[in-house]
Amino acid sequence: MLVVAYASLYLCRANVEPAWNLLAVEHGYDNEKTGTVFAIALAAYAIGKIVLGAVGDRIGGKNILVAAMTTAVIATLLSGAIDWPAVFGAGPALWIMGTLVVLNRFGQSGAWGGLLHVVARWFPSARVGAVMGIASASYDIGNVVTLALCAGLVALGLGWRALFVVNPILLGLVTIVTVFALRASPSETAAETKEADEVDRERFASTVRRLARERAFWIAIGLSFLLTFVRAGFMTWTPRYLYEVAAAAGSTSALSGSIAKSTFFGIAGMVGSMSTGALSDRAGPGKRGGIMSASLACLLAAVLVLAHVKMTHPLGAAAVIGLAGLFLLGPYSLPAGAVTLDLAGKRGTATVAGIVDGAGYAGASLSAFVLGSLSKRYSWSIAFDVVAGVVAAALVLAFVWWRGARMTRRST
Repeated sequence: MLVVAYASLYLCRANVEPAWNLLAVEHGYDNEKTGTVFAIALAAYAIGKIVLGAVGDRIGGKNILVAAMTTAVIATLLSGAIDWPAVFGAGPALWIMGTLVVLNRFGQSGAWGGLLHVVARWFPSARVGAVMGIASASYDIGNVVTLALCAGLVALGLGWRALFVVNPILLGLVTIVTVFALRASPSETAAETKEADEVDRERFASTVRRLARERAFWIAIGLSFLLTFVRAGFMTWTPRYLYEVAAAAGSTSALSGSIAKSTFFGIAGMVGSMSTGALSDRAGPGKRGGIMSASLACLLAAVLVLAHVKMTHPLGAAAVIGLAGLFLLGPYSLPAGAVTLDLAGKRGTATVAGIVDGAGYAGASLSAFVLGSLSKRYSWSIAFDVVAGVVAAALVLAFVWWRGARMTRRST
C-alpha cells in the first residue's frame, strides 16, 4: 500500500515537466524561465522536507502522507482549472501557475518522511535495505506510469490542461483507498500505536544534537545533496532534452515521443533501486558505501557519454539516459532511505528523513536553475559536464565512506 500511495503522488509531480514543455512550445517559455520556476518549487520542497518531517513525527506517518496526497490533488486541479495564459497572458500565467507548482511541491514534501515513519514500525532493521529498495522503486514506478499516461494524453491530441485534470482525479481515488486500506503500524489498538509513537516525539533540537555526532549523518547529507542534484537534473530536463534531439532529427511525434522515451530513466531505475538496496543489506549499516561507489563509477561513464558523444537519434539518447537511471537511482535511494533508518531507528524517523532529504532538495533546486541556464546559454554538452562533475564528487565521498567503514571493521 505504501508503494501504491507514494507512486501515485507522481501523477501530480512527474506530469509537471511534460506539461510545462507543452506550455514552453506553445507560449515561448525558455529553459531559463521554466528552470527558475522549477528551482523555486524544489527549494520549497527542500524547506518542506524539514518542516513537515518534524510535523510527521507529531501527527503520524499515515496522516502526513494523506495530507500530502490531498494537497497535490487540489494544487494540480487548480493548475488545469482554466487556460491561464489565454485569460491572463503568457507572462502573468507563468507566475500564477508557478505558484501552484510551488504549493504542490511543498505539500508533497512530507510524504517521504511519512512513508519511512510507517516502514520503521513494520520492518526490522536487518531488512531495511531491501525494504527501502522496494519502497524507493515507488517513485520510479510512479514516474514511468505518469509519463506513459501523459504521452498517451498528448498523442490523443489533448493539451497541457489534460495533464492537470486527469492525473489529480486518479490521485484522488488512490488517496481515498489509502485512507481506508493503509495501516500505520502492525499494532491492533489505538493505545498500542500511541505508545509506539511516543519514541518518535523527540525534540527537533535533541535529534539534531544526536545526529551531529554521527559521521554517517554528515556523509548522508553530502551524498543526498549531490545525488539529488543529479536526479533532479534528469527528472526536470529529460523530456526537454529528448524533445530537442527528436526535433533536430525531424521526428513527427517529437512531443509525445520525448515524454514516452523519458520513461527509460525510471524503468531502469526500478531495477537499480531494488538491486542496490538488497545488495547493501549484505554489507550492513554503515558499510553501504561499497555498492554505491561501484554504481556511481558506472553512472559517471554514462553521463560522460551524454556530454561528449553527439546524440542524433532519440532512441540512442534515451538508452543512455536509461543507463544513467540504472546506476543513479540505487545510490540515490540509500541516503534518504536505508541510511536514514540506520541512523534513526524508531527515534524521529520522519524528522531525520526530512533533514537528509531536505539537504538533497537544496541541491535539486540548484540543479533545476543551473542546468536550465547552461542548456540555454551554452549547450547540453556543457550541462552534462557539470552533472559529471557532481557525480565524480559523490563517487569520491562514497568511496571515502566505504574505505572508512572497512578500516573501522578491520581495527575492531
